[in-house]
Amino acid sequence: MQSGSLLGVVALCAIVAPELPALQRAPTSCQQYEAAVRADPTNLEAAASLGRCAVRDYEMIAPDGDSSRLMFRTSWGPALRALRHAIELNPSYDRAYRPLFRMLLAETRDGCSYVTGYCLHVAPVVRSGDSMLTVPRLARPNAFPGTYGEVIQEGQATRRENLTEVRELARRWATVSPNDRQPHEYLGQALLRLGDATAAVEELERAAALGTPDSRRDLFWLRIEALIRADRGTDGRRVLDEAVSDPGRDTMRLNRYEISGLNAMFGRYRPAPYDTVAARKRFQALMQNAPTSPPPARTPTFSELLASGDTGEARKMLARMDERLAPPEAGTMRSPNVDEGNLYSALNHLALRDTAGALARLEEVERPLKHAWFPRNLGSAYGQRPWTGHAWLLSGDLAAAQGRVENARRMYHRVIGLWGGGDANLQPIVNQARARLDSLPAR
Repeated sequence: MQSGSLLGVVALCAIVAPELPALQRAPTSCQQYEAAVRADPTNLEAAASLGRCAVRDYEMIAPDGDSSRLMFRTSWGPALRALRHAIELNPSYDRAYRPLFRMLLAETRDGCSYVTGYCLHVAPVVRSGDSMLTVPRLARPNAFPGTYGEVIQEGQATRRENLTEVRELARRWATVSPNDRQPHEYLGQALLRLGDATAAVEELERAAALGTPDSRRDLFWLRIEALIRADRGTDGRRVLDEAVSDPGRDTMRLNRYEISGLNAMFGRYRPAPYDTVAARKRFQALMQNAPTSPPPARTPTFSELLASGDTGEARKMLARMDERLAPPEAGTMRSPNVDEGNLYSALNHLALRDTAGALARLEEVERPLKHAWFPRNLGSAYGQRPWTGHAWLLSGDLAAAQGRVENARRMYHRVIGLWGGGDANLQPIVNQARARLDSLPAR
C-alpha cells in the first residue's frame, strides 16, 4: 500500500514523541499549480505538477490559529479532478497516472504541523463522490498501530470504489501503452487488493518482464504476496531465488531471515546462516560464570498426563500454553509472530475433544496472512522451519468434517499449491492434501 513507506517514519515519530520536531521550513504551497490548472485546464504538465505537489504536501494548518482543529493545507480534491481530466485528454500521459494512483491507492494520509512543530497526525482516506476526505487525528504515541488500524478501517467502506477506478484506468493505460511496465504494476496491485490474486499474478509478472532490475526489486514484495495468495509455490520459489541471486539485492529490503521465512512458506527448509562456533563460545562463557544449581525436577508432558488419565492437569498445561501463544494486544507494536506451538496446541485440543479450541488456534495461524504488514512479516511470523502446511492440512480436515467443503478445498489447494514441488520430505503432506481434495464432494 502506498502509506506503507510512511509507516516506519510515523512509528519512529510516535516512539520519540514529543521530542521529534517537524522540519523547520514548510514545503512550497501547491497554490501556484492550482492557479495554473484553473487558468488552462488543458495544461497537462500543470495538472501533473499539482498532483505531485498534493501527494507530497504533508503540512497541516490551524484554521484561525486554533491548533486543536488542524487540517491539511492542500486538499486532494482539486488534484484528483485535474489528473482525471489530464488522462482523459491524453490516455498515455504517464506523468498524471502516478500521483493519481498514489491518492487512489492510499489507505492513510500522514501529516505534519509547522504550527505545533510535530509530525504525529494521520487521516483516513474516505471517498466522497469523486473526491477524498482526509480528516487528520493525533496518532496516539502509546498505541500507534491501534490508531493506524482505526483509520484504515474507516476507509474500507469506500476503498473498493478507488480500487475499481484504478483497475479500469490502468487497463486503459495498458491498452495504449502495452510495452510500459507501469500500467501492469498498478493493474496488478488493484486486482490483488480487489481479491483477484490469479489475475494480479499475470499482470505483475508482465510488469516484471517489461521492467528493469531496479523495478523488479521494487516489485518483489508485491509479486510474492500475489503468488502466495494465488497458491503459486513453484513461481514463488523462482521469484525468490532470482531475488536472492541478484547481485544488487538490498539486504535491508530482503534480509536472510525474510528469505528463510519465505522459503518455509514455499515448502523449503533453508535456515538463515548462523555462526555456530561463535554461538558455542558465547554459551560456554555464560556457563563458566553461571552459578551452579540442581537440575529442575522433571514435569510430565501433555501426552503423559493424557495417557495417565489426568485430564485436569492436561487442561491446565494447555491453558498455560495458549496464554503464551495469545496474539498481541491491540495498540501494541509487537509483531504478529505465530510459531509452531499453535499447531501442537490445536492437536492437543483435539486430543481433549475440544474442536472449538483447535479451530481457534488454527485461526491464529491465519492471522499473519491477514495482517496489514503481510507479506513483509513472514520472515519472523512463522519462523524458518516449514510447518504451516501441516496446519493448513489440519484446517482442511476439520472443515471437511464439519461440512464446510469450500473451506476445506481452499486449504487443501493451498498445501498443494505452495508446498508442491518443495522439499522431498514435505511431499507426503502434499500427497495427503491431494487425496483428501479428491475425496471431497464435487461442486
